[in-house]
Amino acid sequence: MVRAMKPYVICHMCTAIDGRILGGRWPPLPGGKDSSELFESTADSFGIGAWLVGTTTMREFAGRNVRLKKARRRIERTDHVADRRARRFAIGADAKGALRFQDPDVEGDHVVLLVSSRVTDDYLAHLQDAGVSYLFCGARDVDVKVALDKIRRVLGIRRLMLEGGGTFNGAVLHAGLVDEISQVVVPVVDGGRGVTTIFDIPGDPPRKAAAALRLKSYRKLPGGVSWFRYRVARRSAR
Repeated sequence: MVRAMKPYVICHMCTAIDGRILGGRWPPLPGGKDSSELFESTADSFGIGAWLVGTTTMREFAGRNVRLKKARRRIERTDHVADRRARRFAIGADAKGALRFQDPDVEGDHVVLLVSSRVTDDYLAHLQDAGVSYLFCGARDVDVKVALDKIRRVLGIRRLMLEGGGTFNGAVLHAGLVDEISQVVVPVVDGGRGVTTIFDIPGDPPRKAAAALRLKSYRKLPGGVSWFRYRVARRSAR
């Protein structure tokens, strides 16, 4: 039996002090930076060339939802790596075949989609024609453990930034796959009931807190912003 592998996973997010992550709801931040600039500048400091998000976040980069053409060739139901020379990666989950990328990269990062076996041959042919890579990671849904194993084994990625929405981040944390959490906290209280947070574990609430953390570092940034980095020390039983 082949031993499972995975990259070192850092979940990096910019949040209000109550953990909510929808920066578009926040007032202007002190110092003139908006939340996206703050997020990108802190994320870039890691020097990690691969990032992972869920379907909802990846949709922001996919472009318009074009109609699929009928596949005119037989499509093998196997992993497809379109660019073997790629060194930077934009990776997104897409169990249903909803993301219709027409370009193979996001600002120079090669697009890789994590798909399930229920996507159609028409969809796979579209991705191949667009130069997009894909990895099969489950029968009906994306199994995040399989996904992380393939990201390491097939793509050779050793360090990975997890930058998704609360549900996808929560699924990866709940599976015990997050090694480190990097949280940039802005001086804002969101307070919106139901507004997504940094981790929203799908399904029924866990019996106990999802993980115990150990502080690695703390930095005070301009404008009252605080940047915490934590090591995930212990995952609670599900």
